[in-house]
Amino acid sequence: MEKEGDSLGSYFSIDYMLKAFPILLSYIDVTIIVTIVAEVFGILLGCLVALIRINKIKALNQISLVYISFIRGTPFLVQLYLVCFGLPQLLQSLGYQDIRSIPGLLFVFLVMSIHAGAYIAEIMRSSILAVDKGQLEAAHSIGMNSRQAYIRIILPQAFRMAIPALGNNVISTLKGTSLIFNVGVVDMLRKADLMGSYSYRHLELYVDIAIIYILLCFAIQAATGFLERQTTLGKELTT
Repeated sequence: MEKEGDSLGSYFSIDYMLKAFPILLSYIDVTIIVTIVAEVFGILLGCLVALIRINKIKALNQISLVYISFIRGTPFLVQLYLVCFGLPQLLQSLGYQDIRSIPGLLFVFLVMSIHAGAYIAEIMRSSILAVDKGQLEAAHSIGMNSRQAYIRIILPQAFRMAIPALGNNVISTLKGTSLIFNVGVVDMLRKADLMGSYSYRHLELYVDIAIIYILLCFAIQAATGFLERQTTLGKELTT
């Protein structure tokens, strides 16, 4: 059978690119799901770490500093390998033998959430510190404890200020999903690699991938802008 890339004088096939696009697009659900899960758990972890750092909880504060320094100081691909290959070996050494029963995607969710959480922690810490301290004191004066004050007053304002930075973090996480095929997850990149190994049309496939990621990033930027406008409008209406 003649391969797609064997036609003489043909270095780029728009026809092949158009035919491959819907095939690659059918794997977009993996990319989106991983991004959403990583951001949801990353926000939860990031808020927790941010509050630990702000309140300077002794032992936990030191652990959080090491955690943030490690995540920000090492390549994401290294973190991906450590969790997806190292963690199963660690579990086996601790006596858990049925590693194959754990879906590989769970390890990807874990490492991407941890990675996102470190950056979100710094985003939320700076946003929380930007909220007027007098509001926390006012909350205490009307009988709220610290937990109630943070949940009802401080965090909502901090999230409003953090929307642009959180939007950028979502885009960063989205682009980070392009590396998960290295640990066996069949996503758009992995499918493109498999198709390219047969057709020899890698360039067309990577152009398709680039277009898909650009469209996703535009969608995230549009959603971020919409949220900014809505929160700004809501703030103006309440003042």
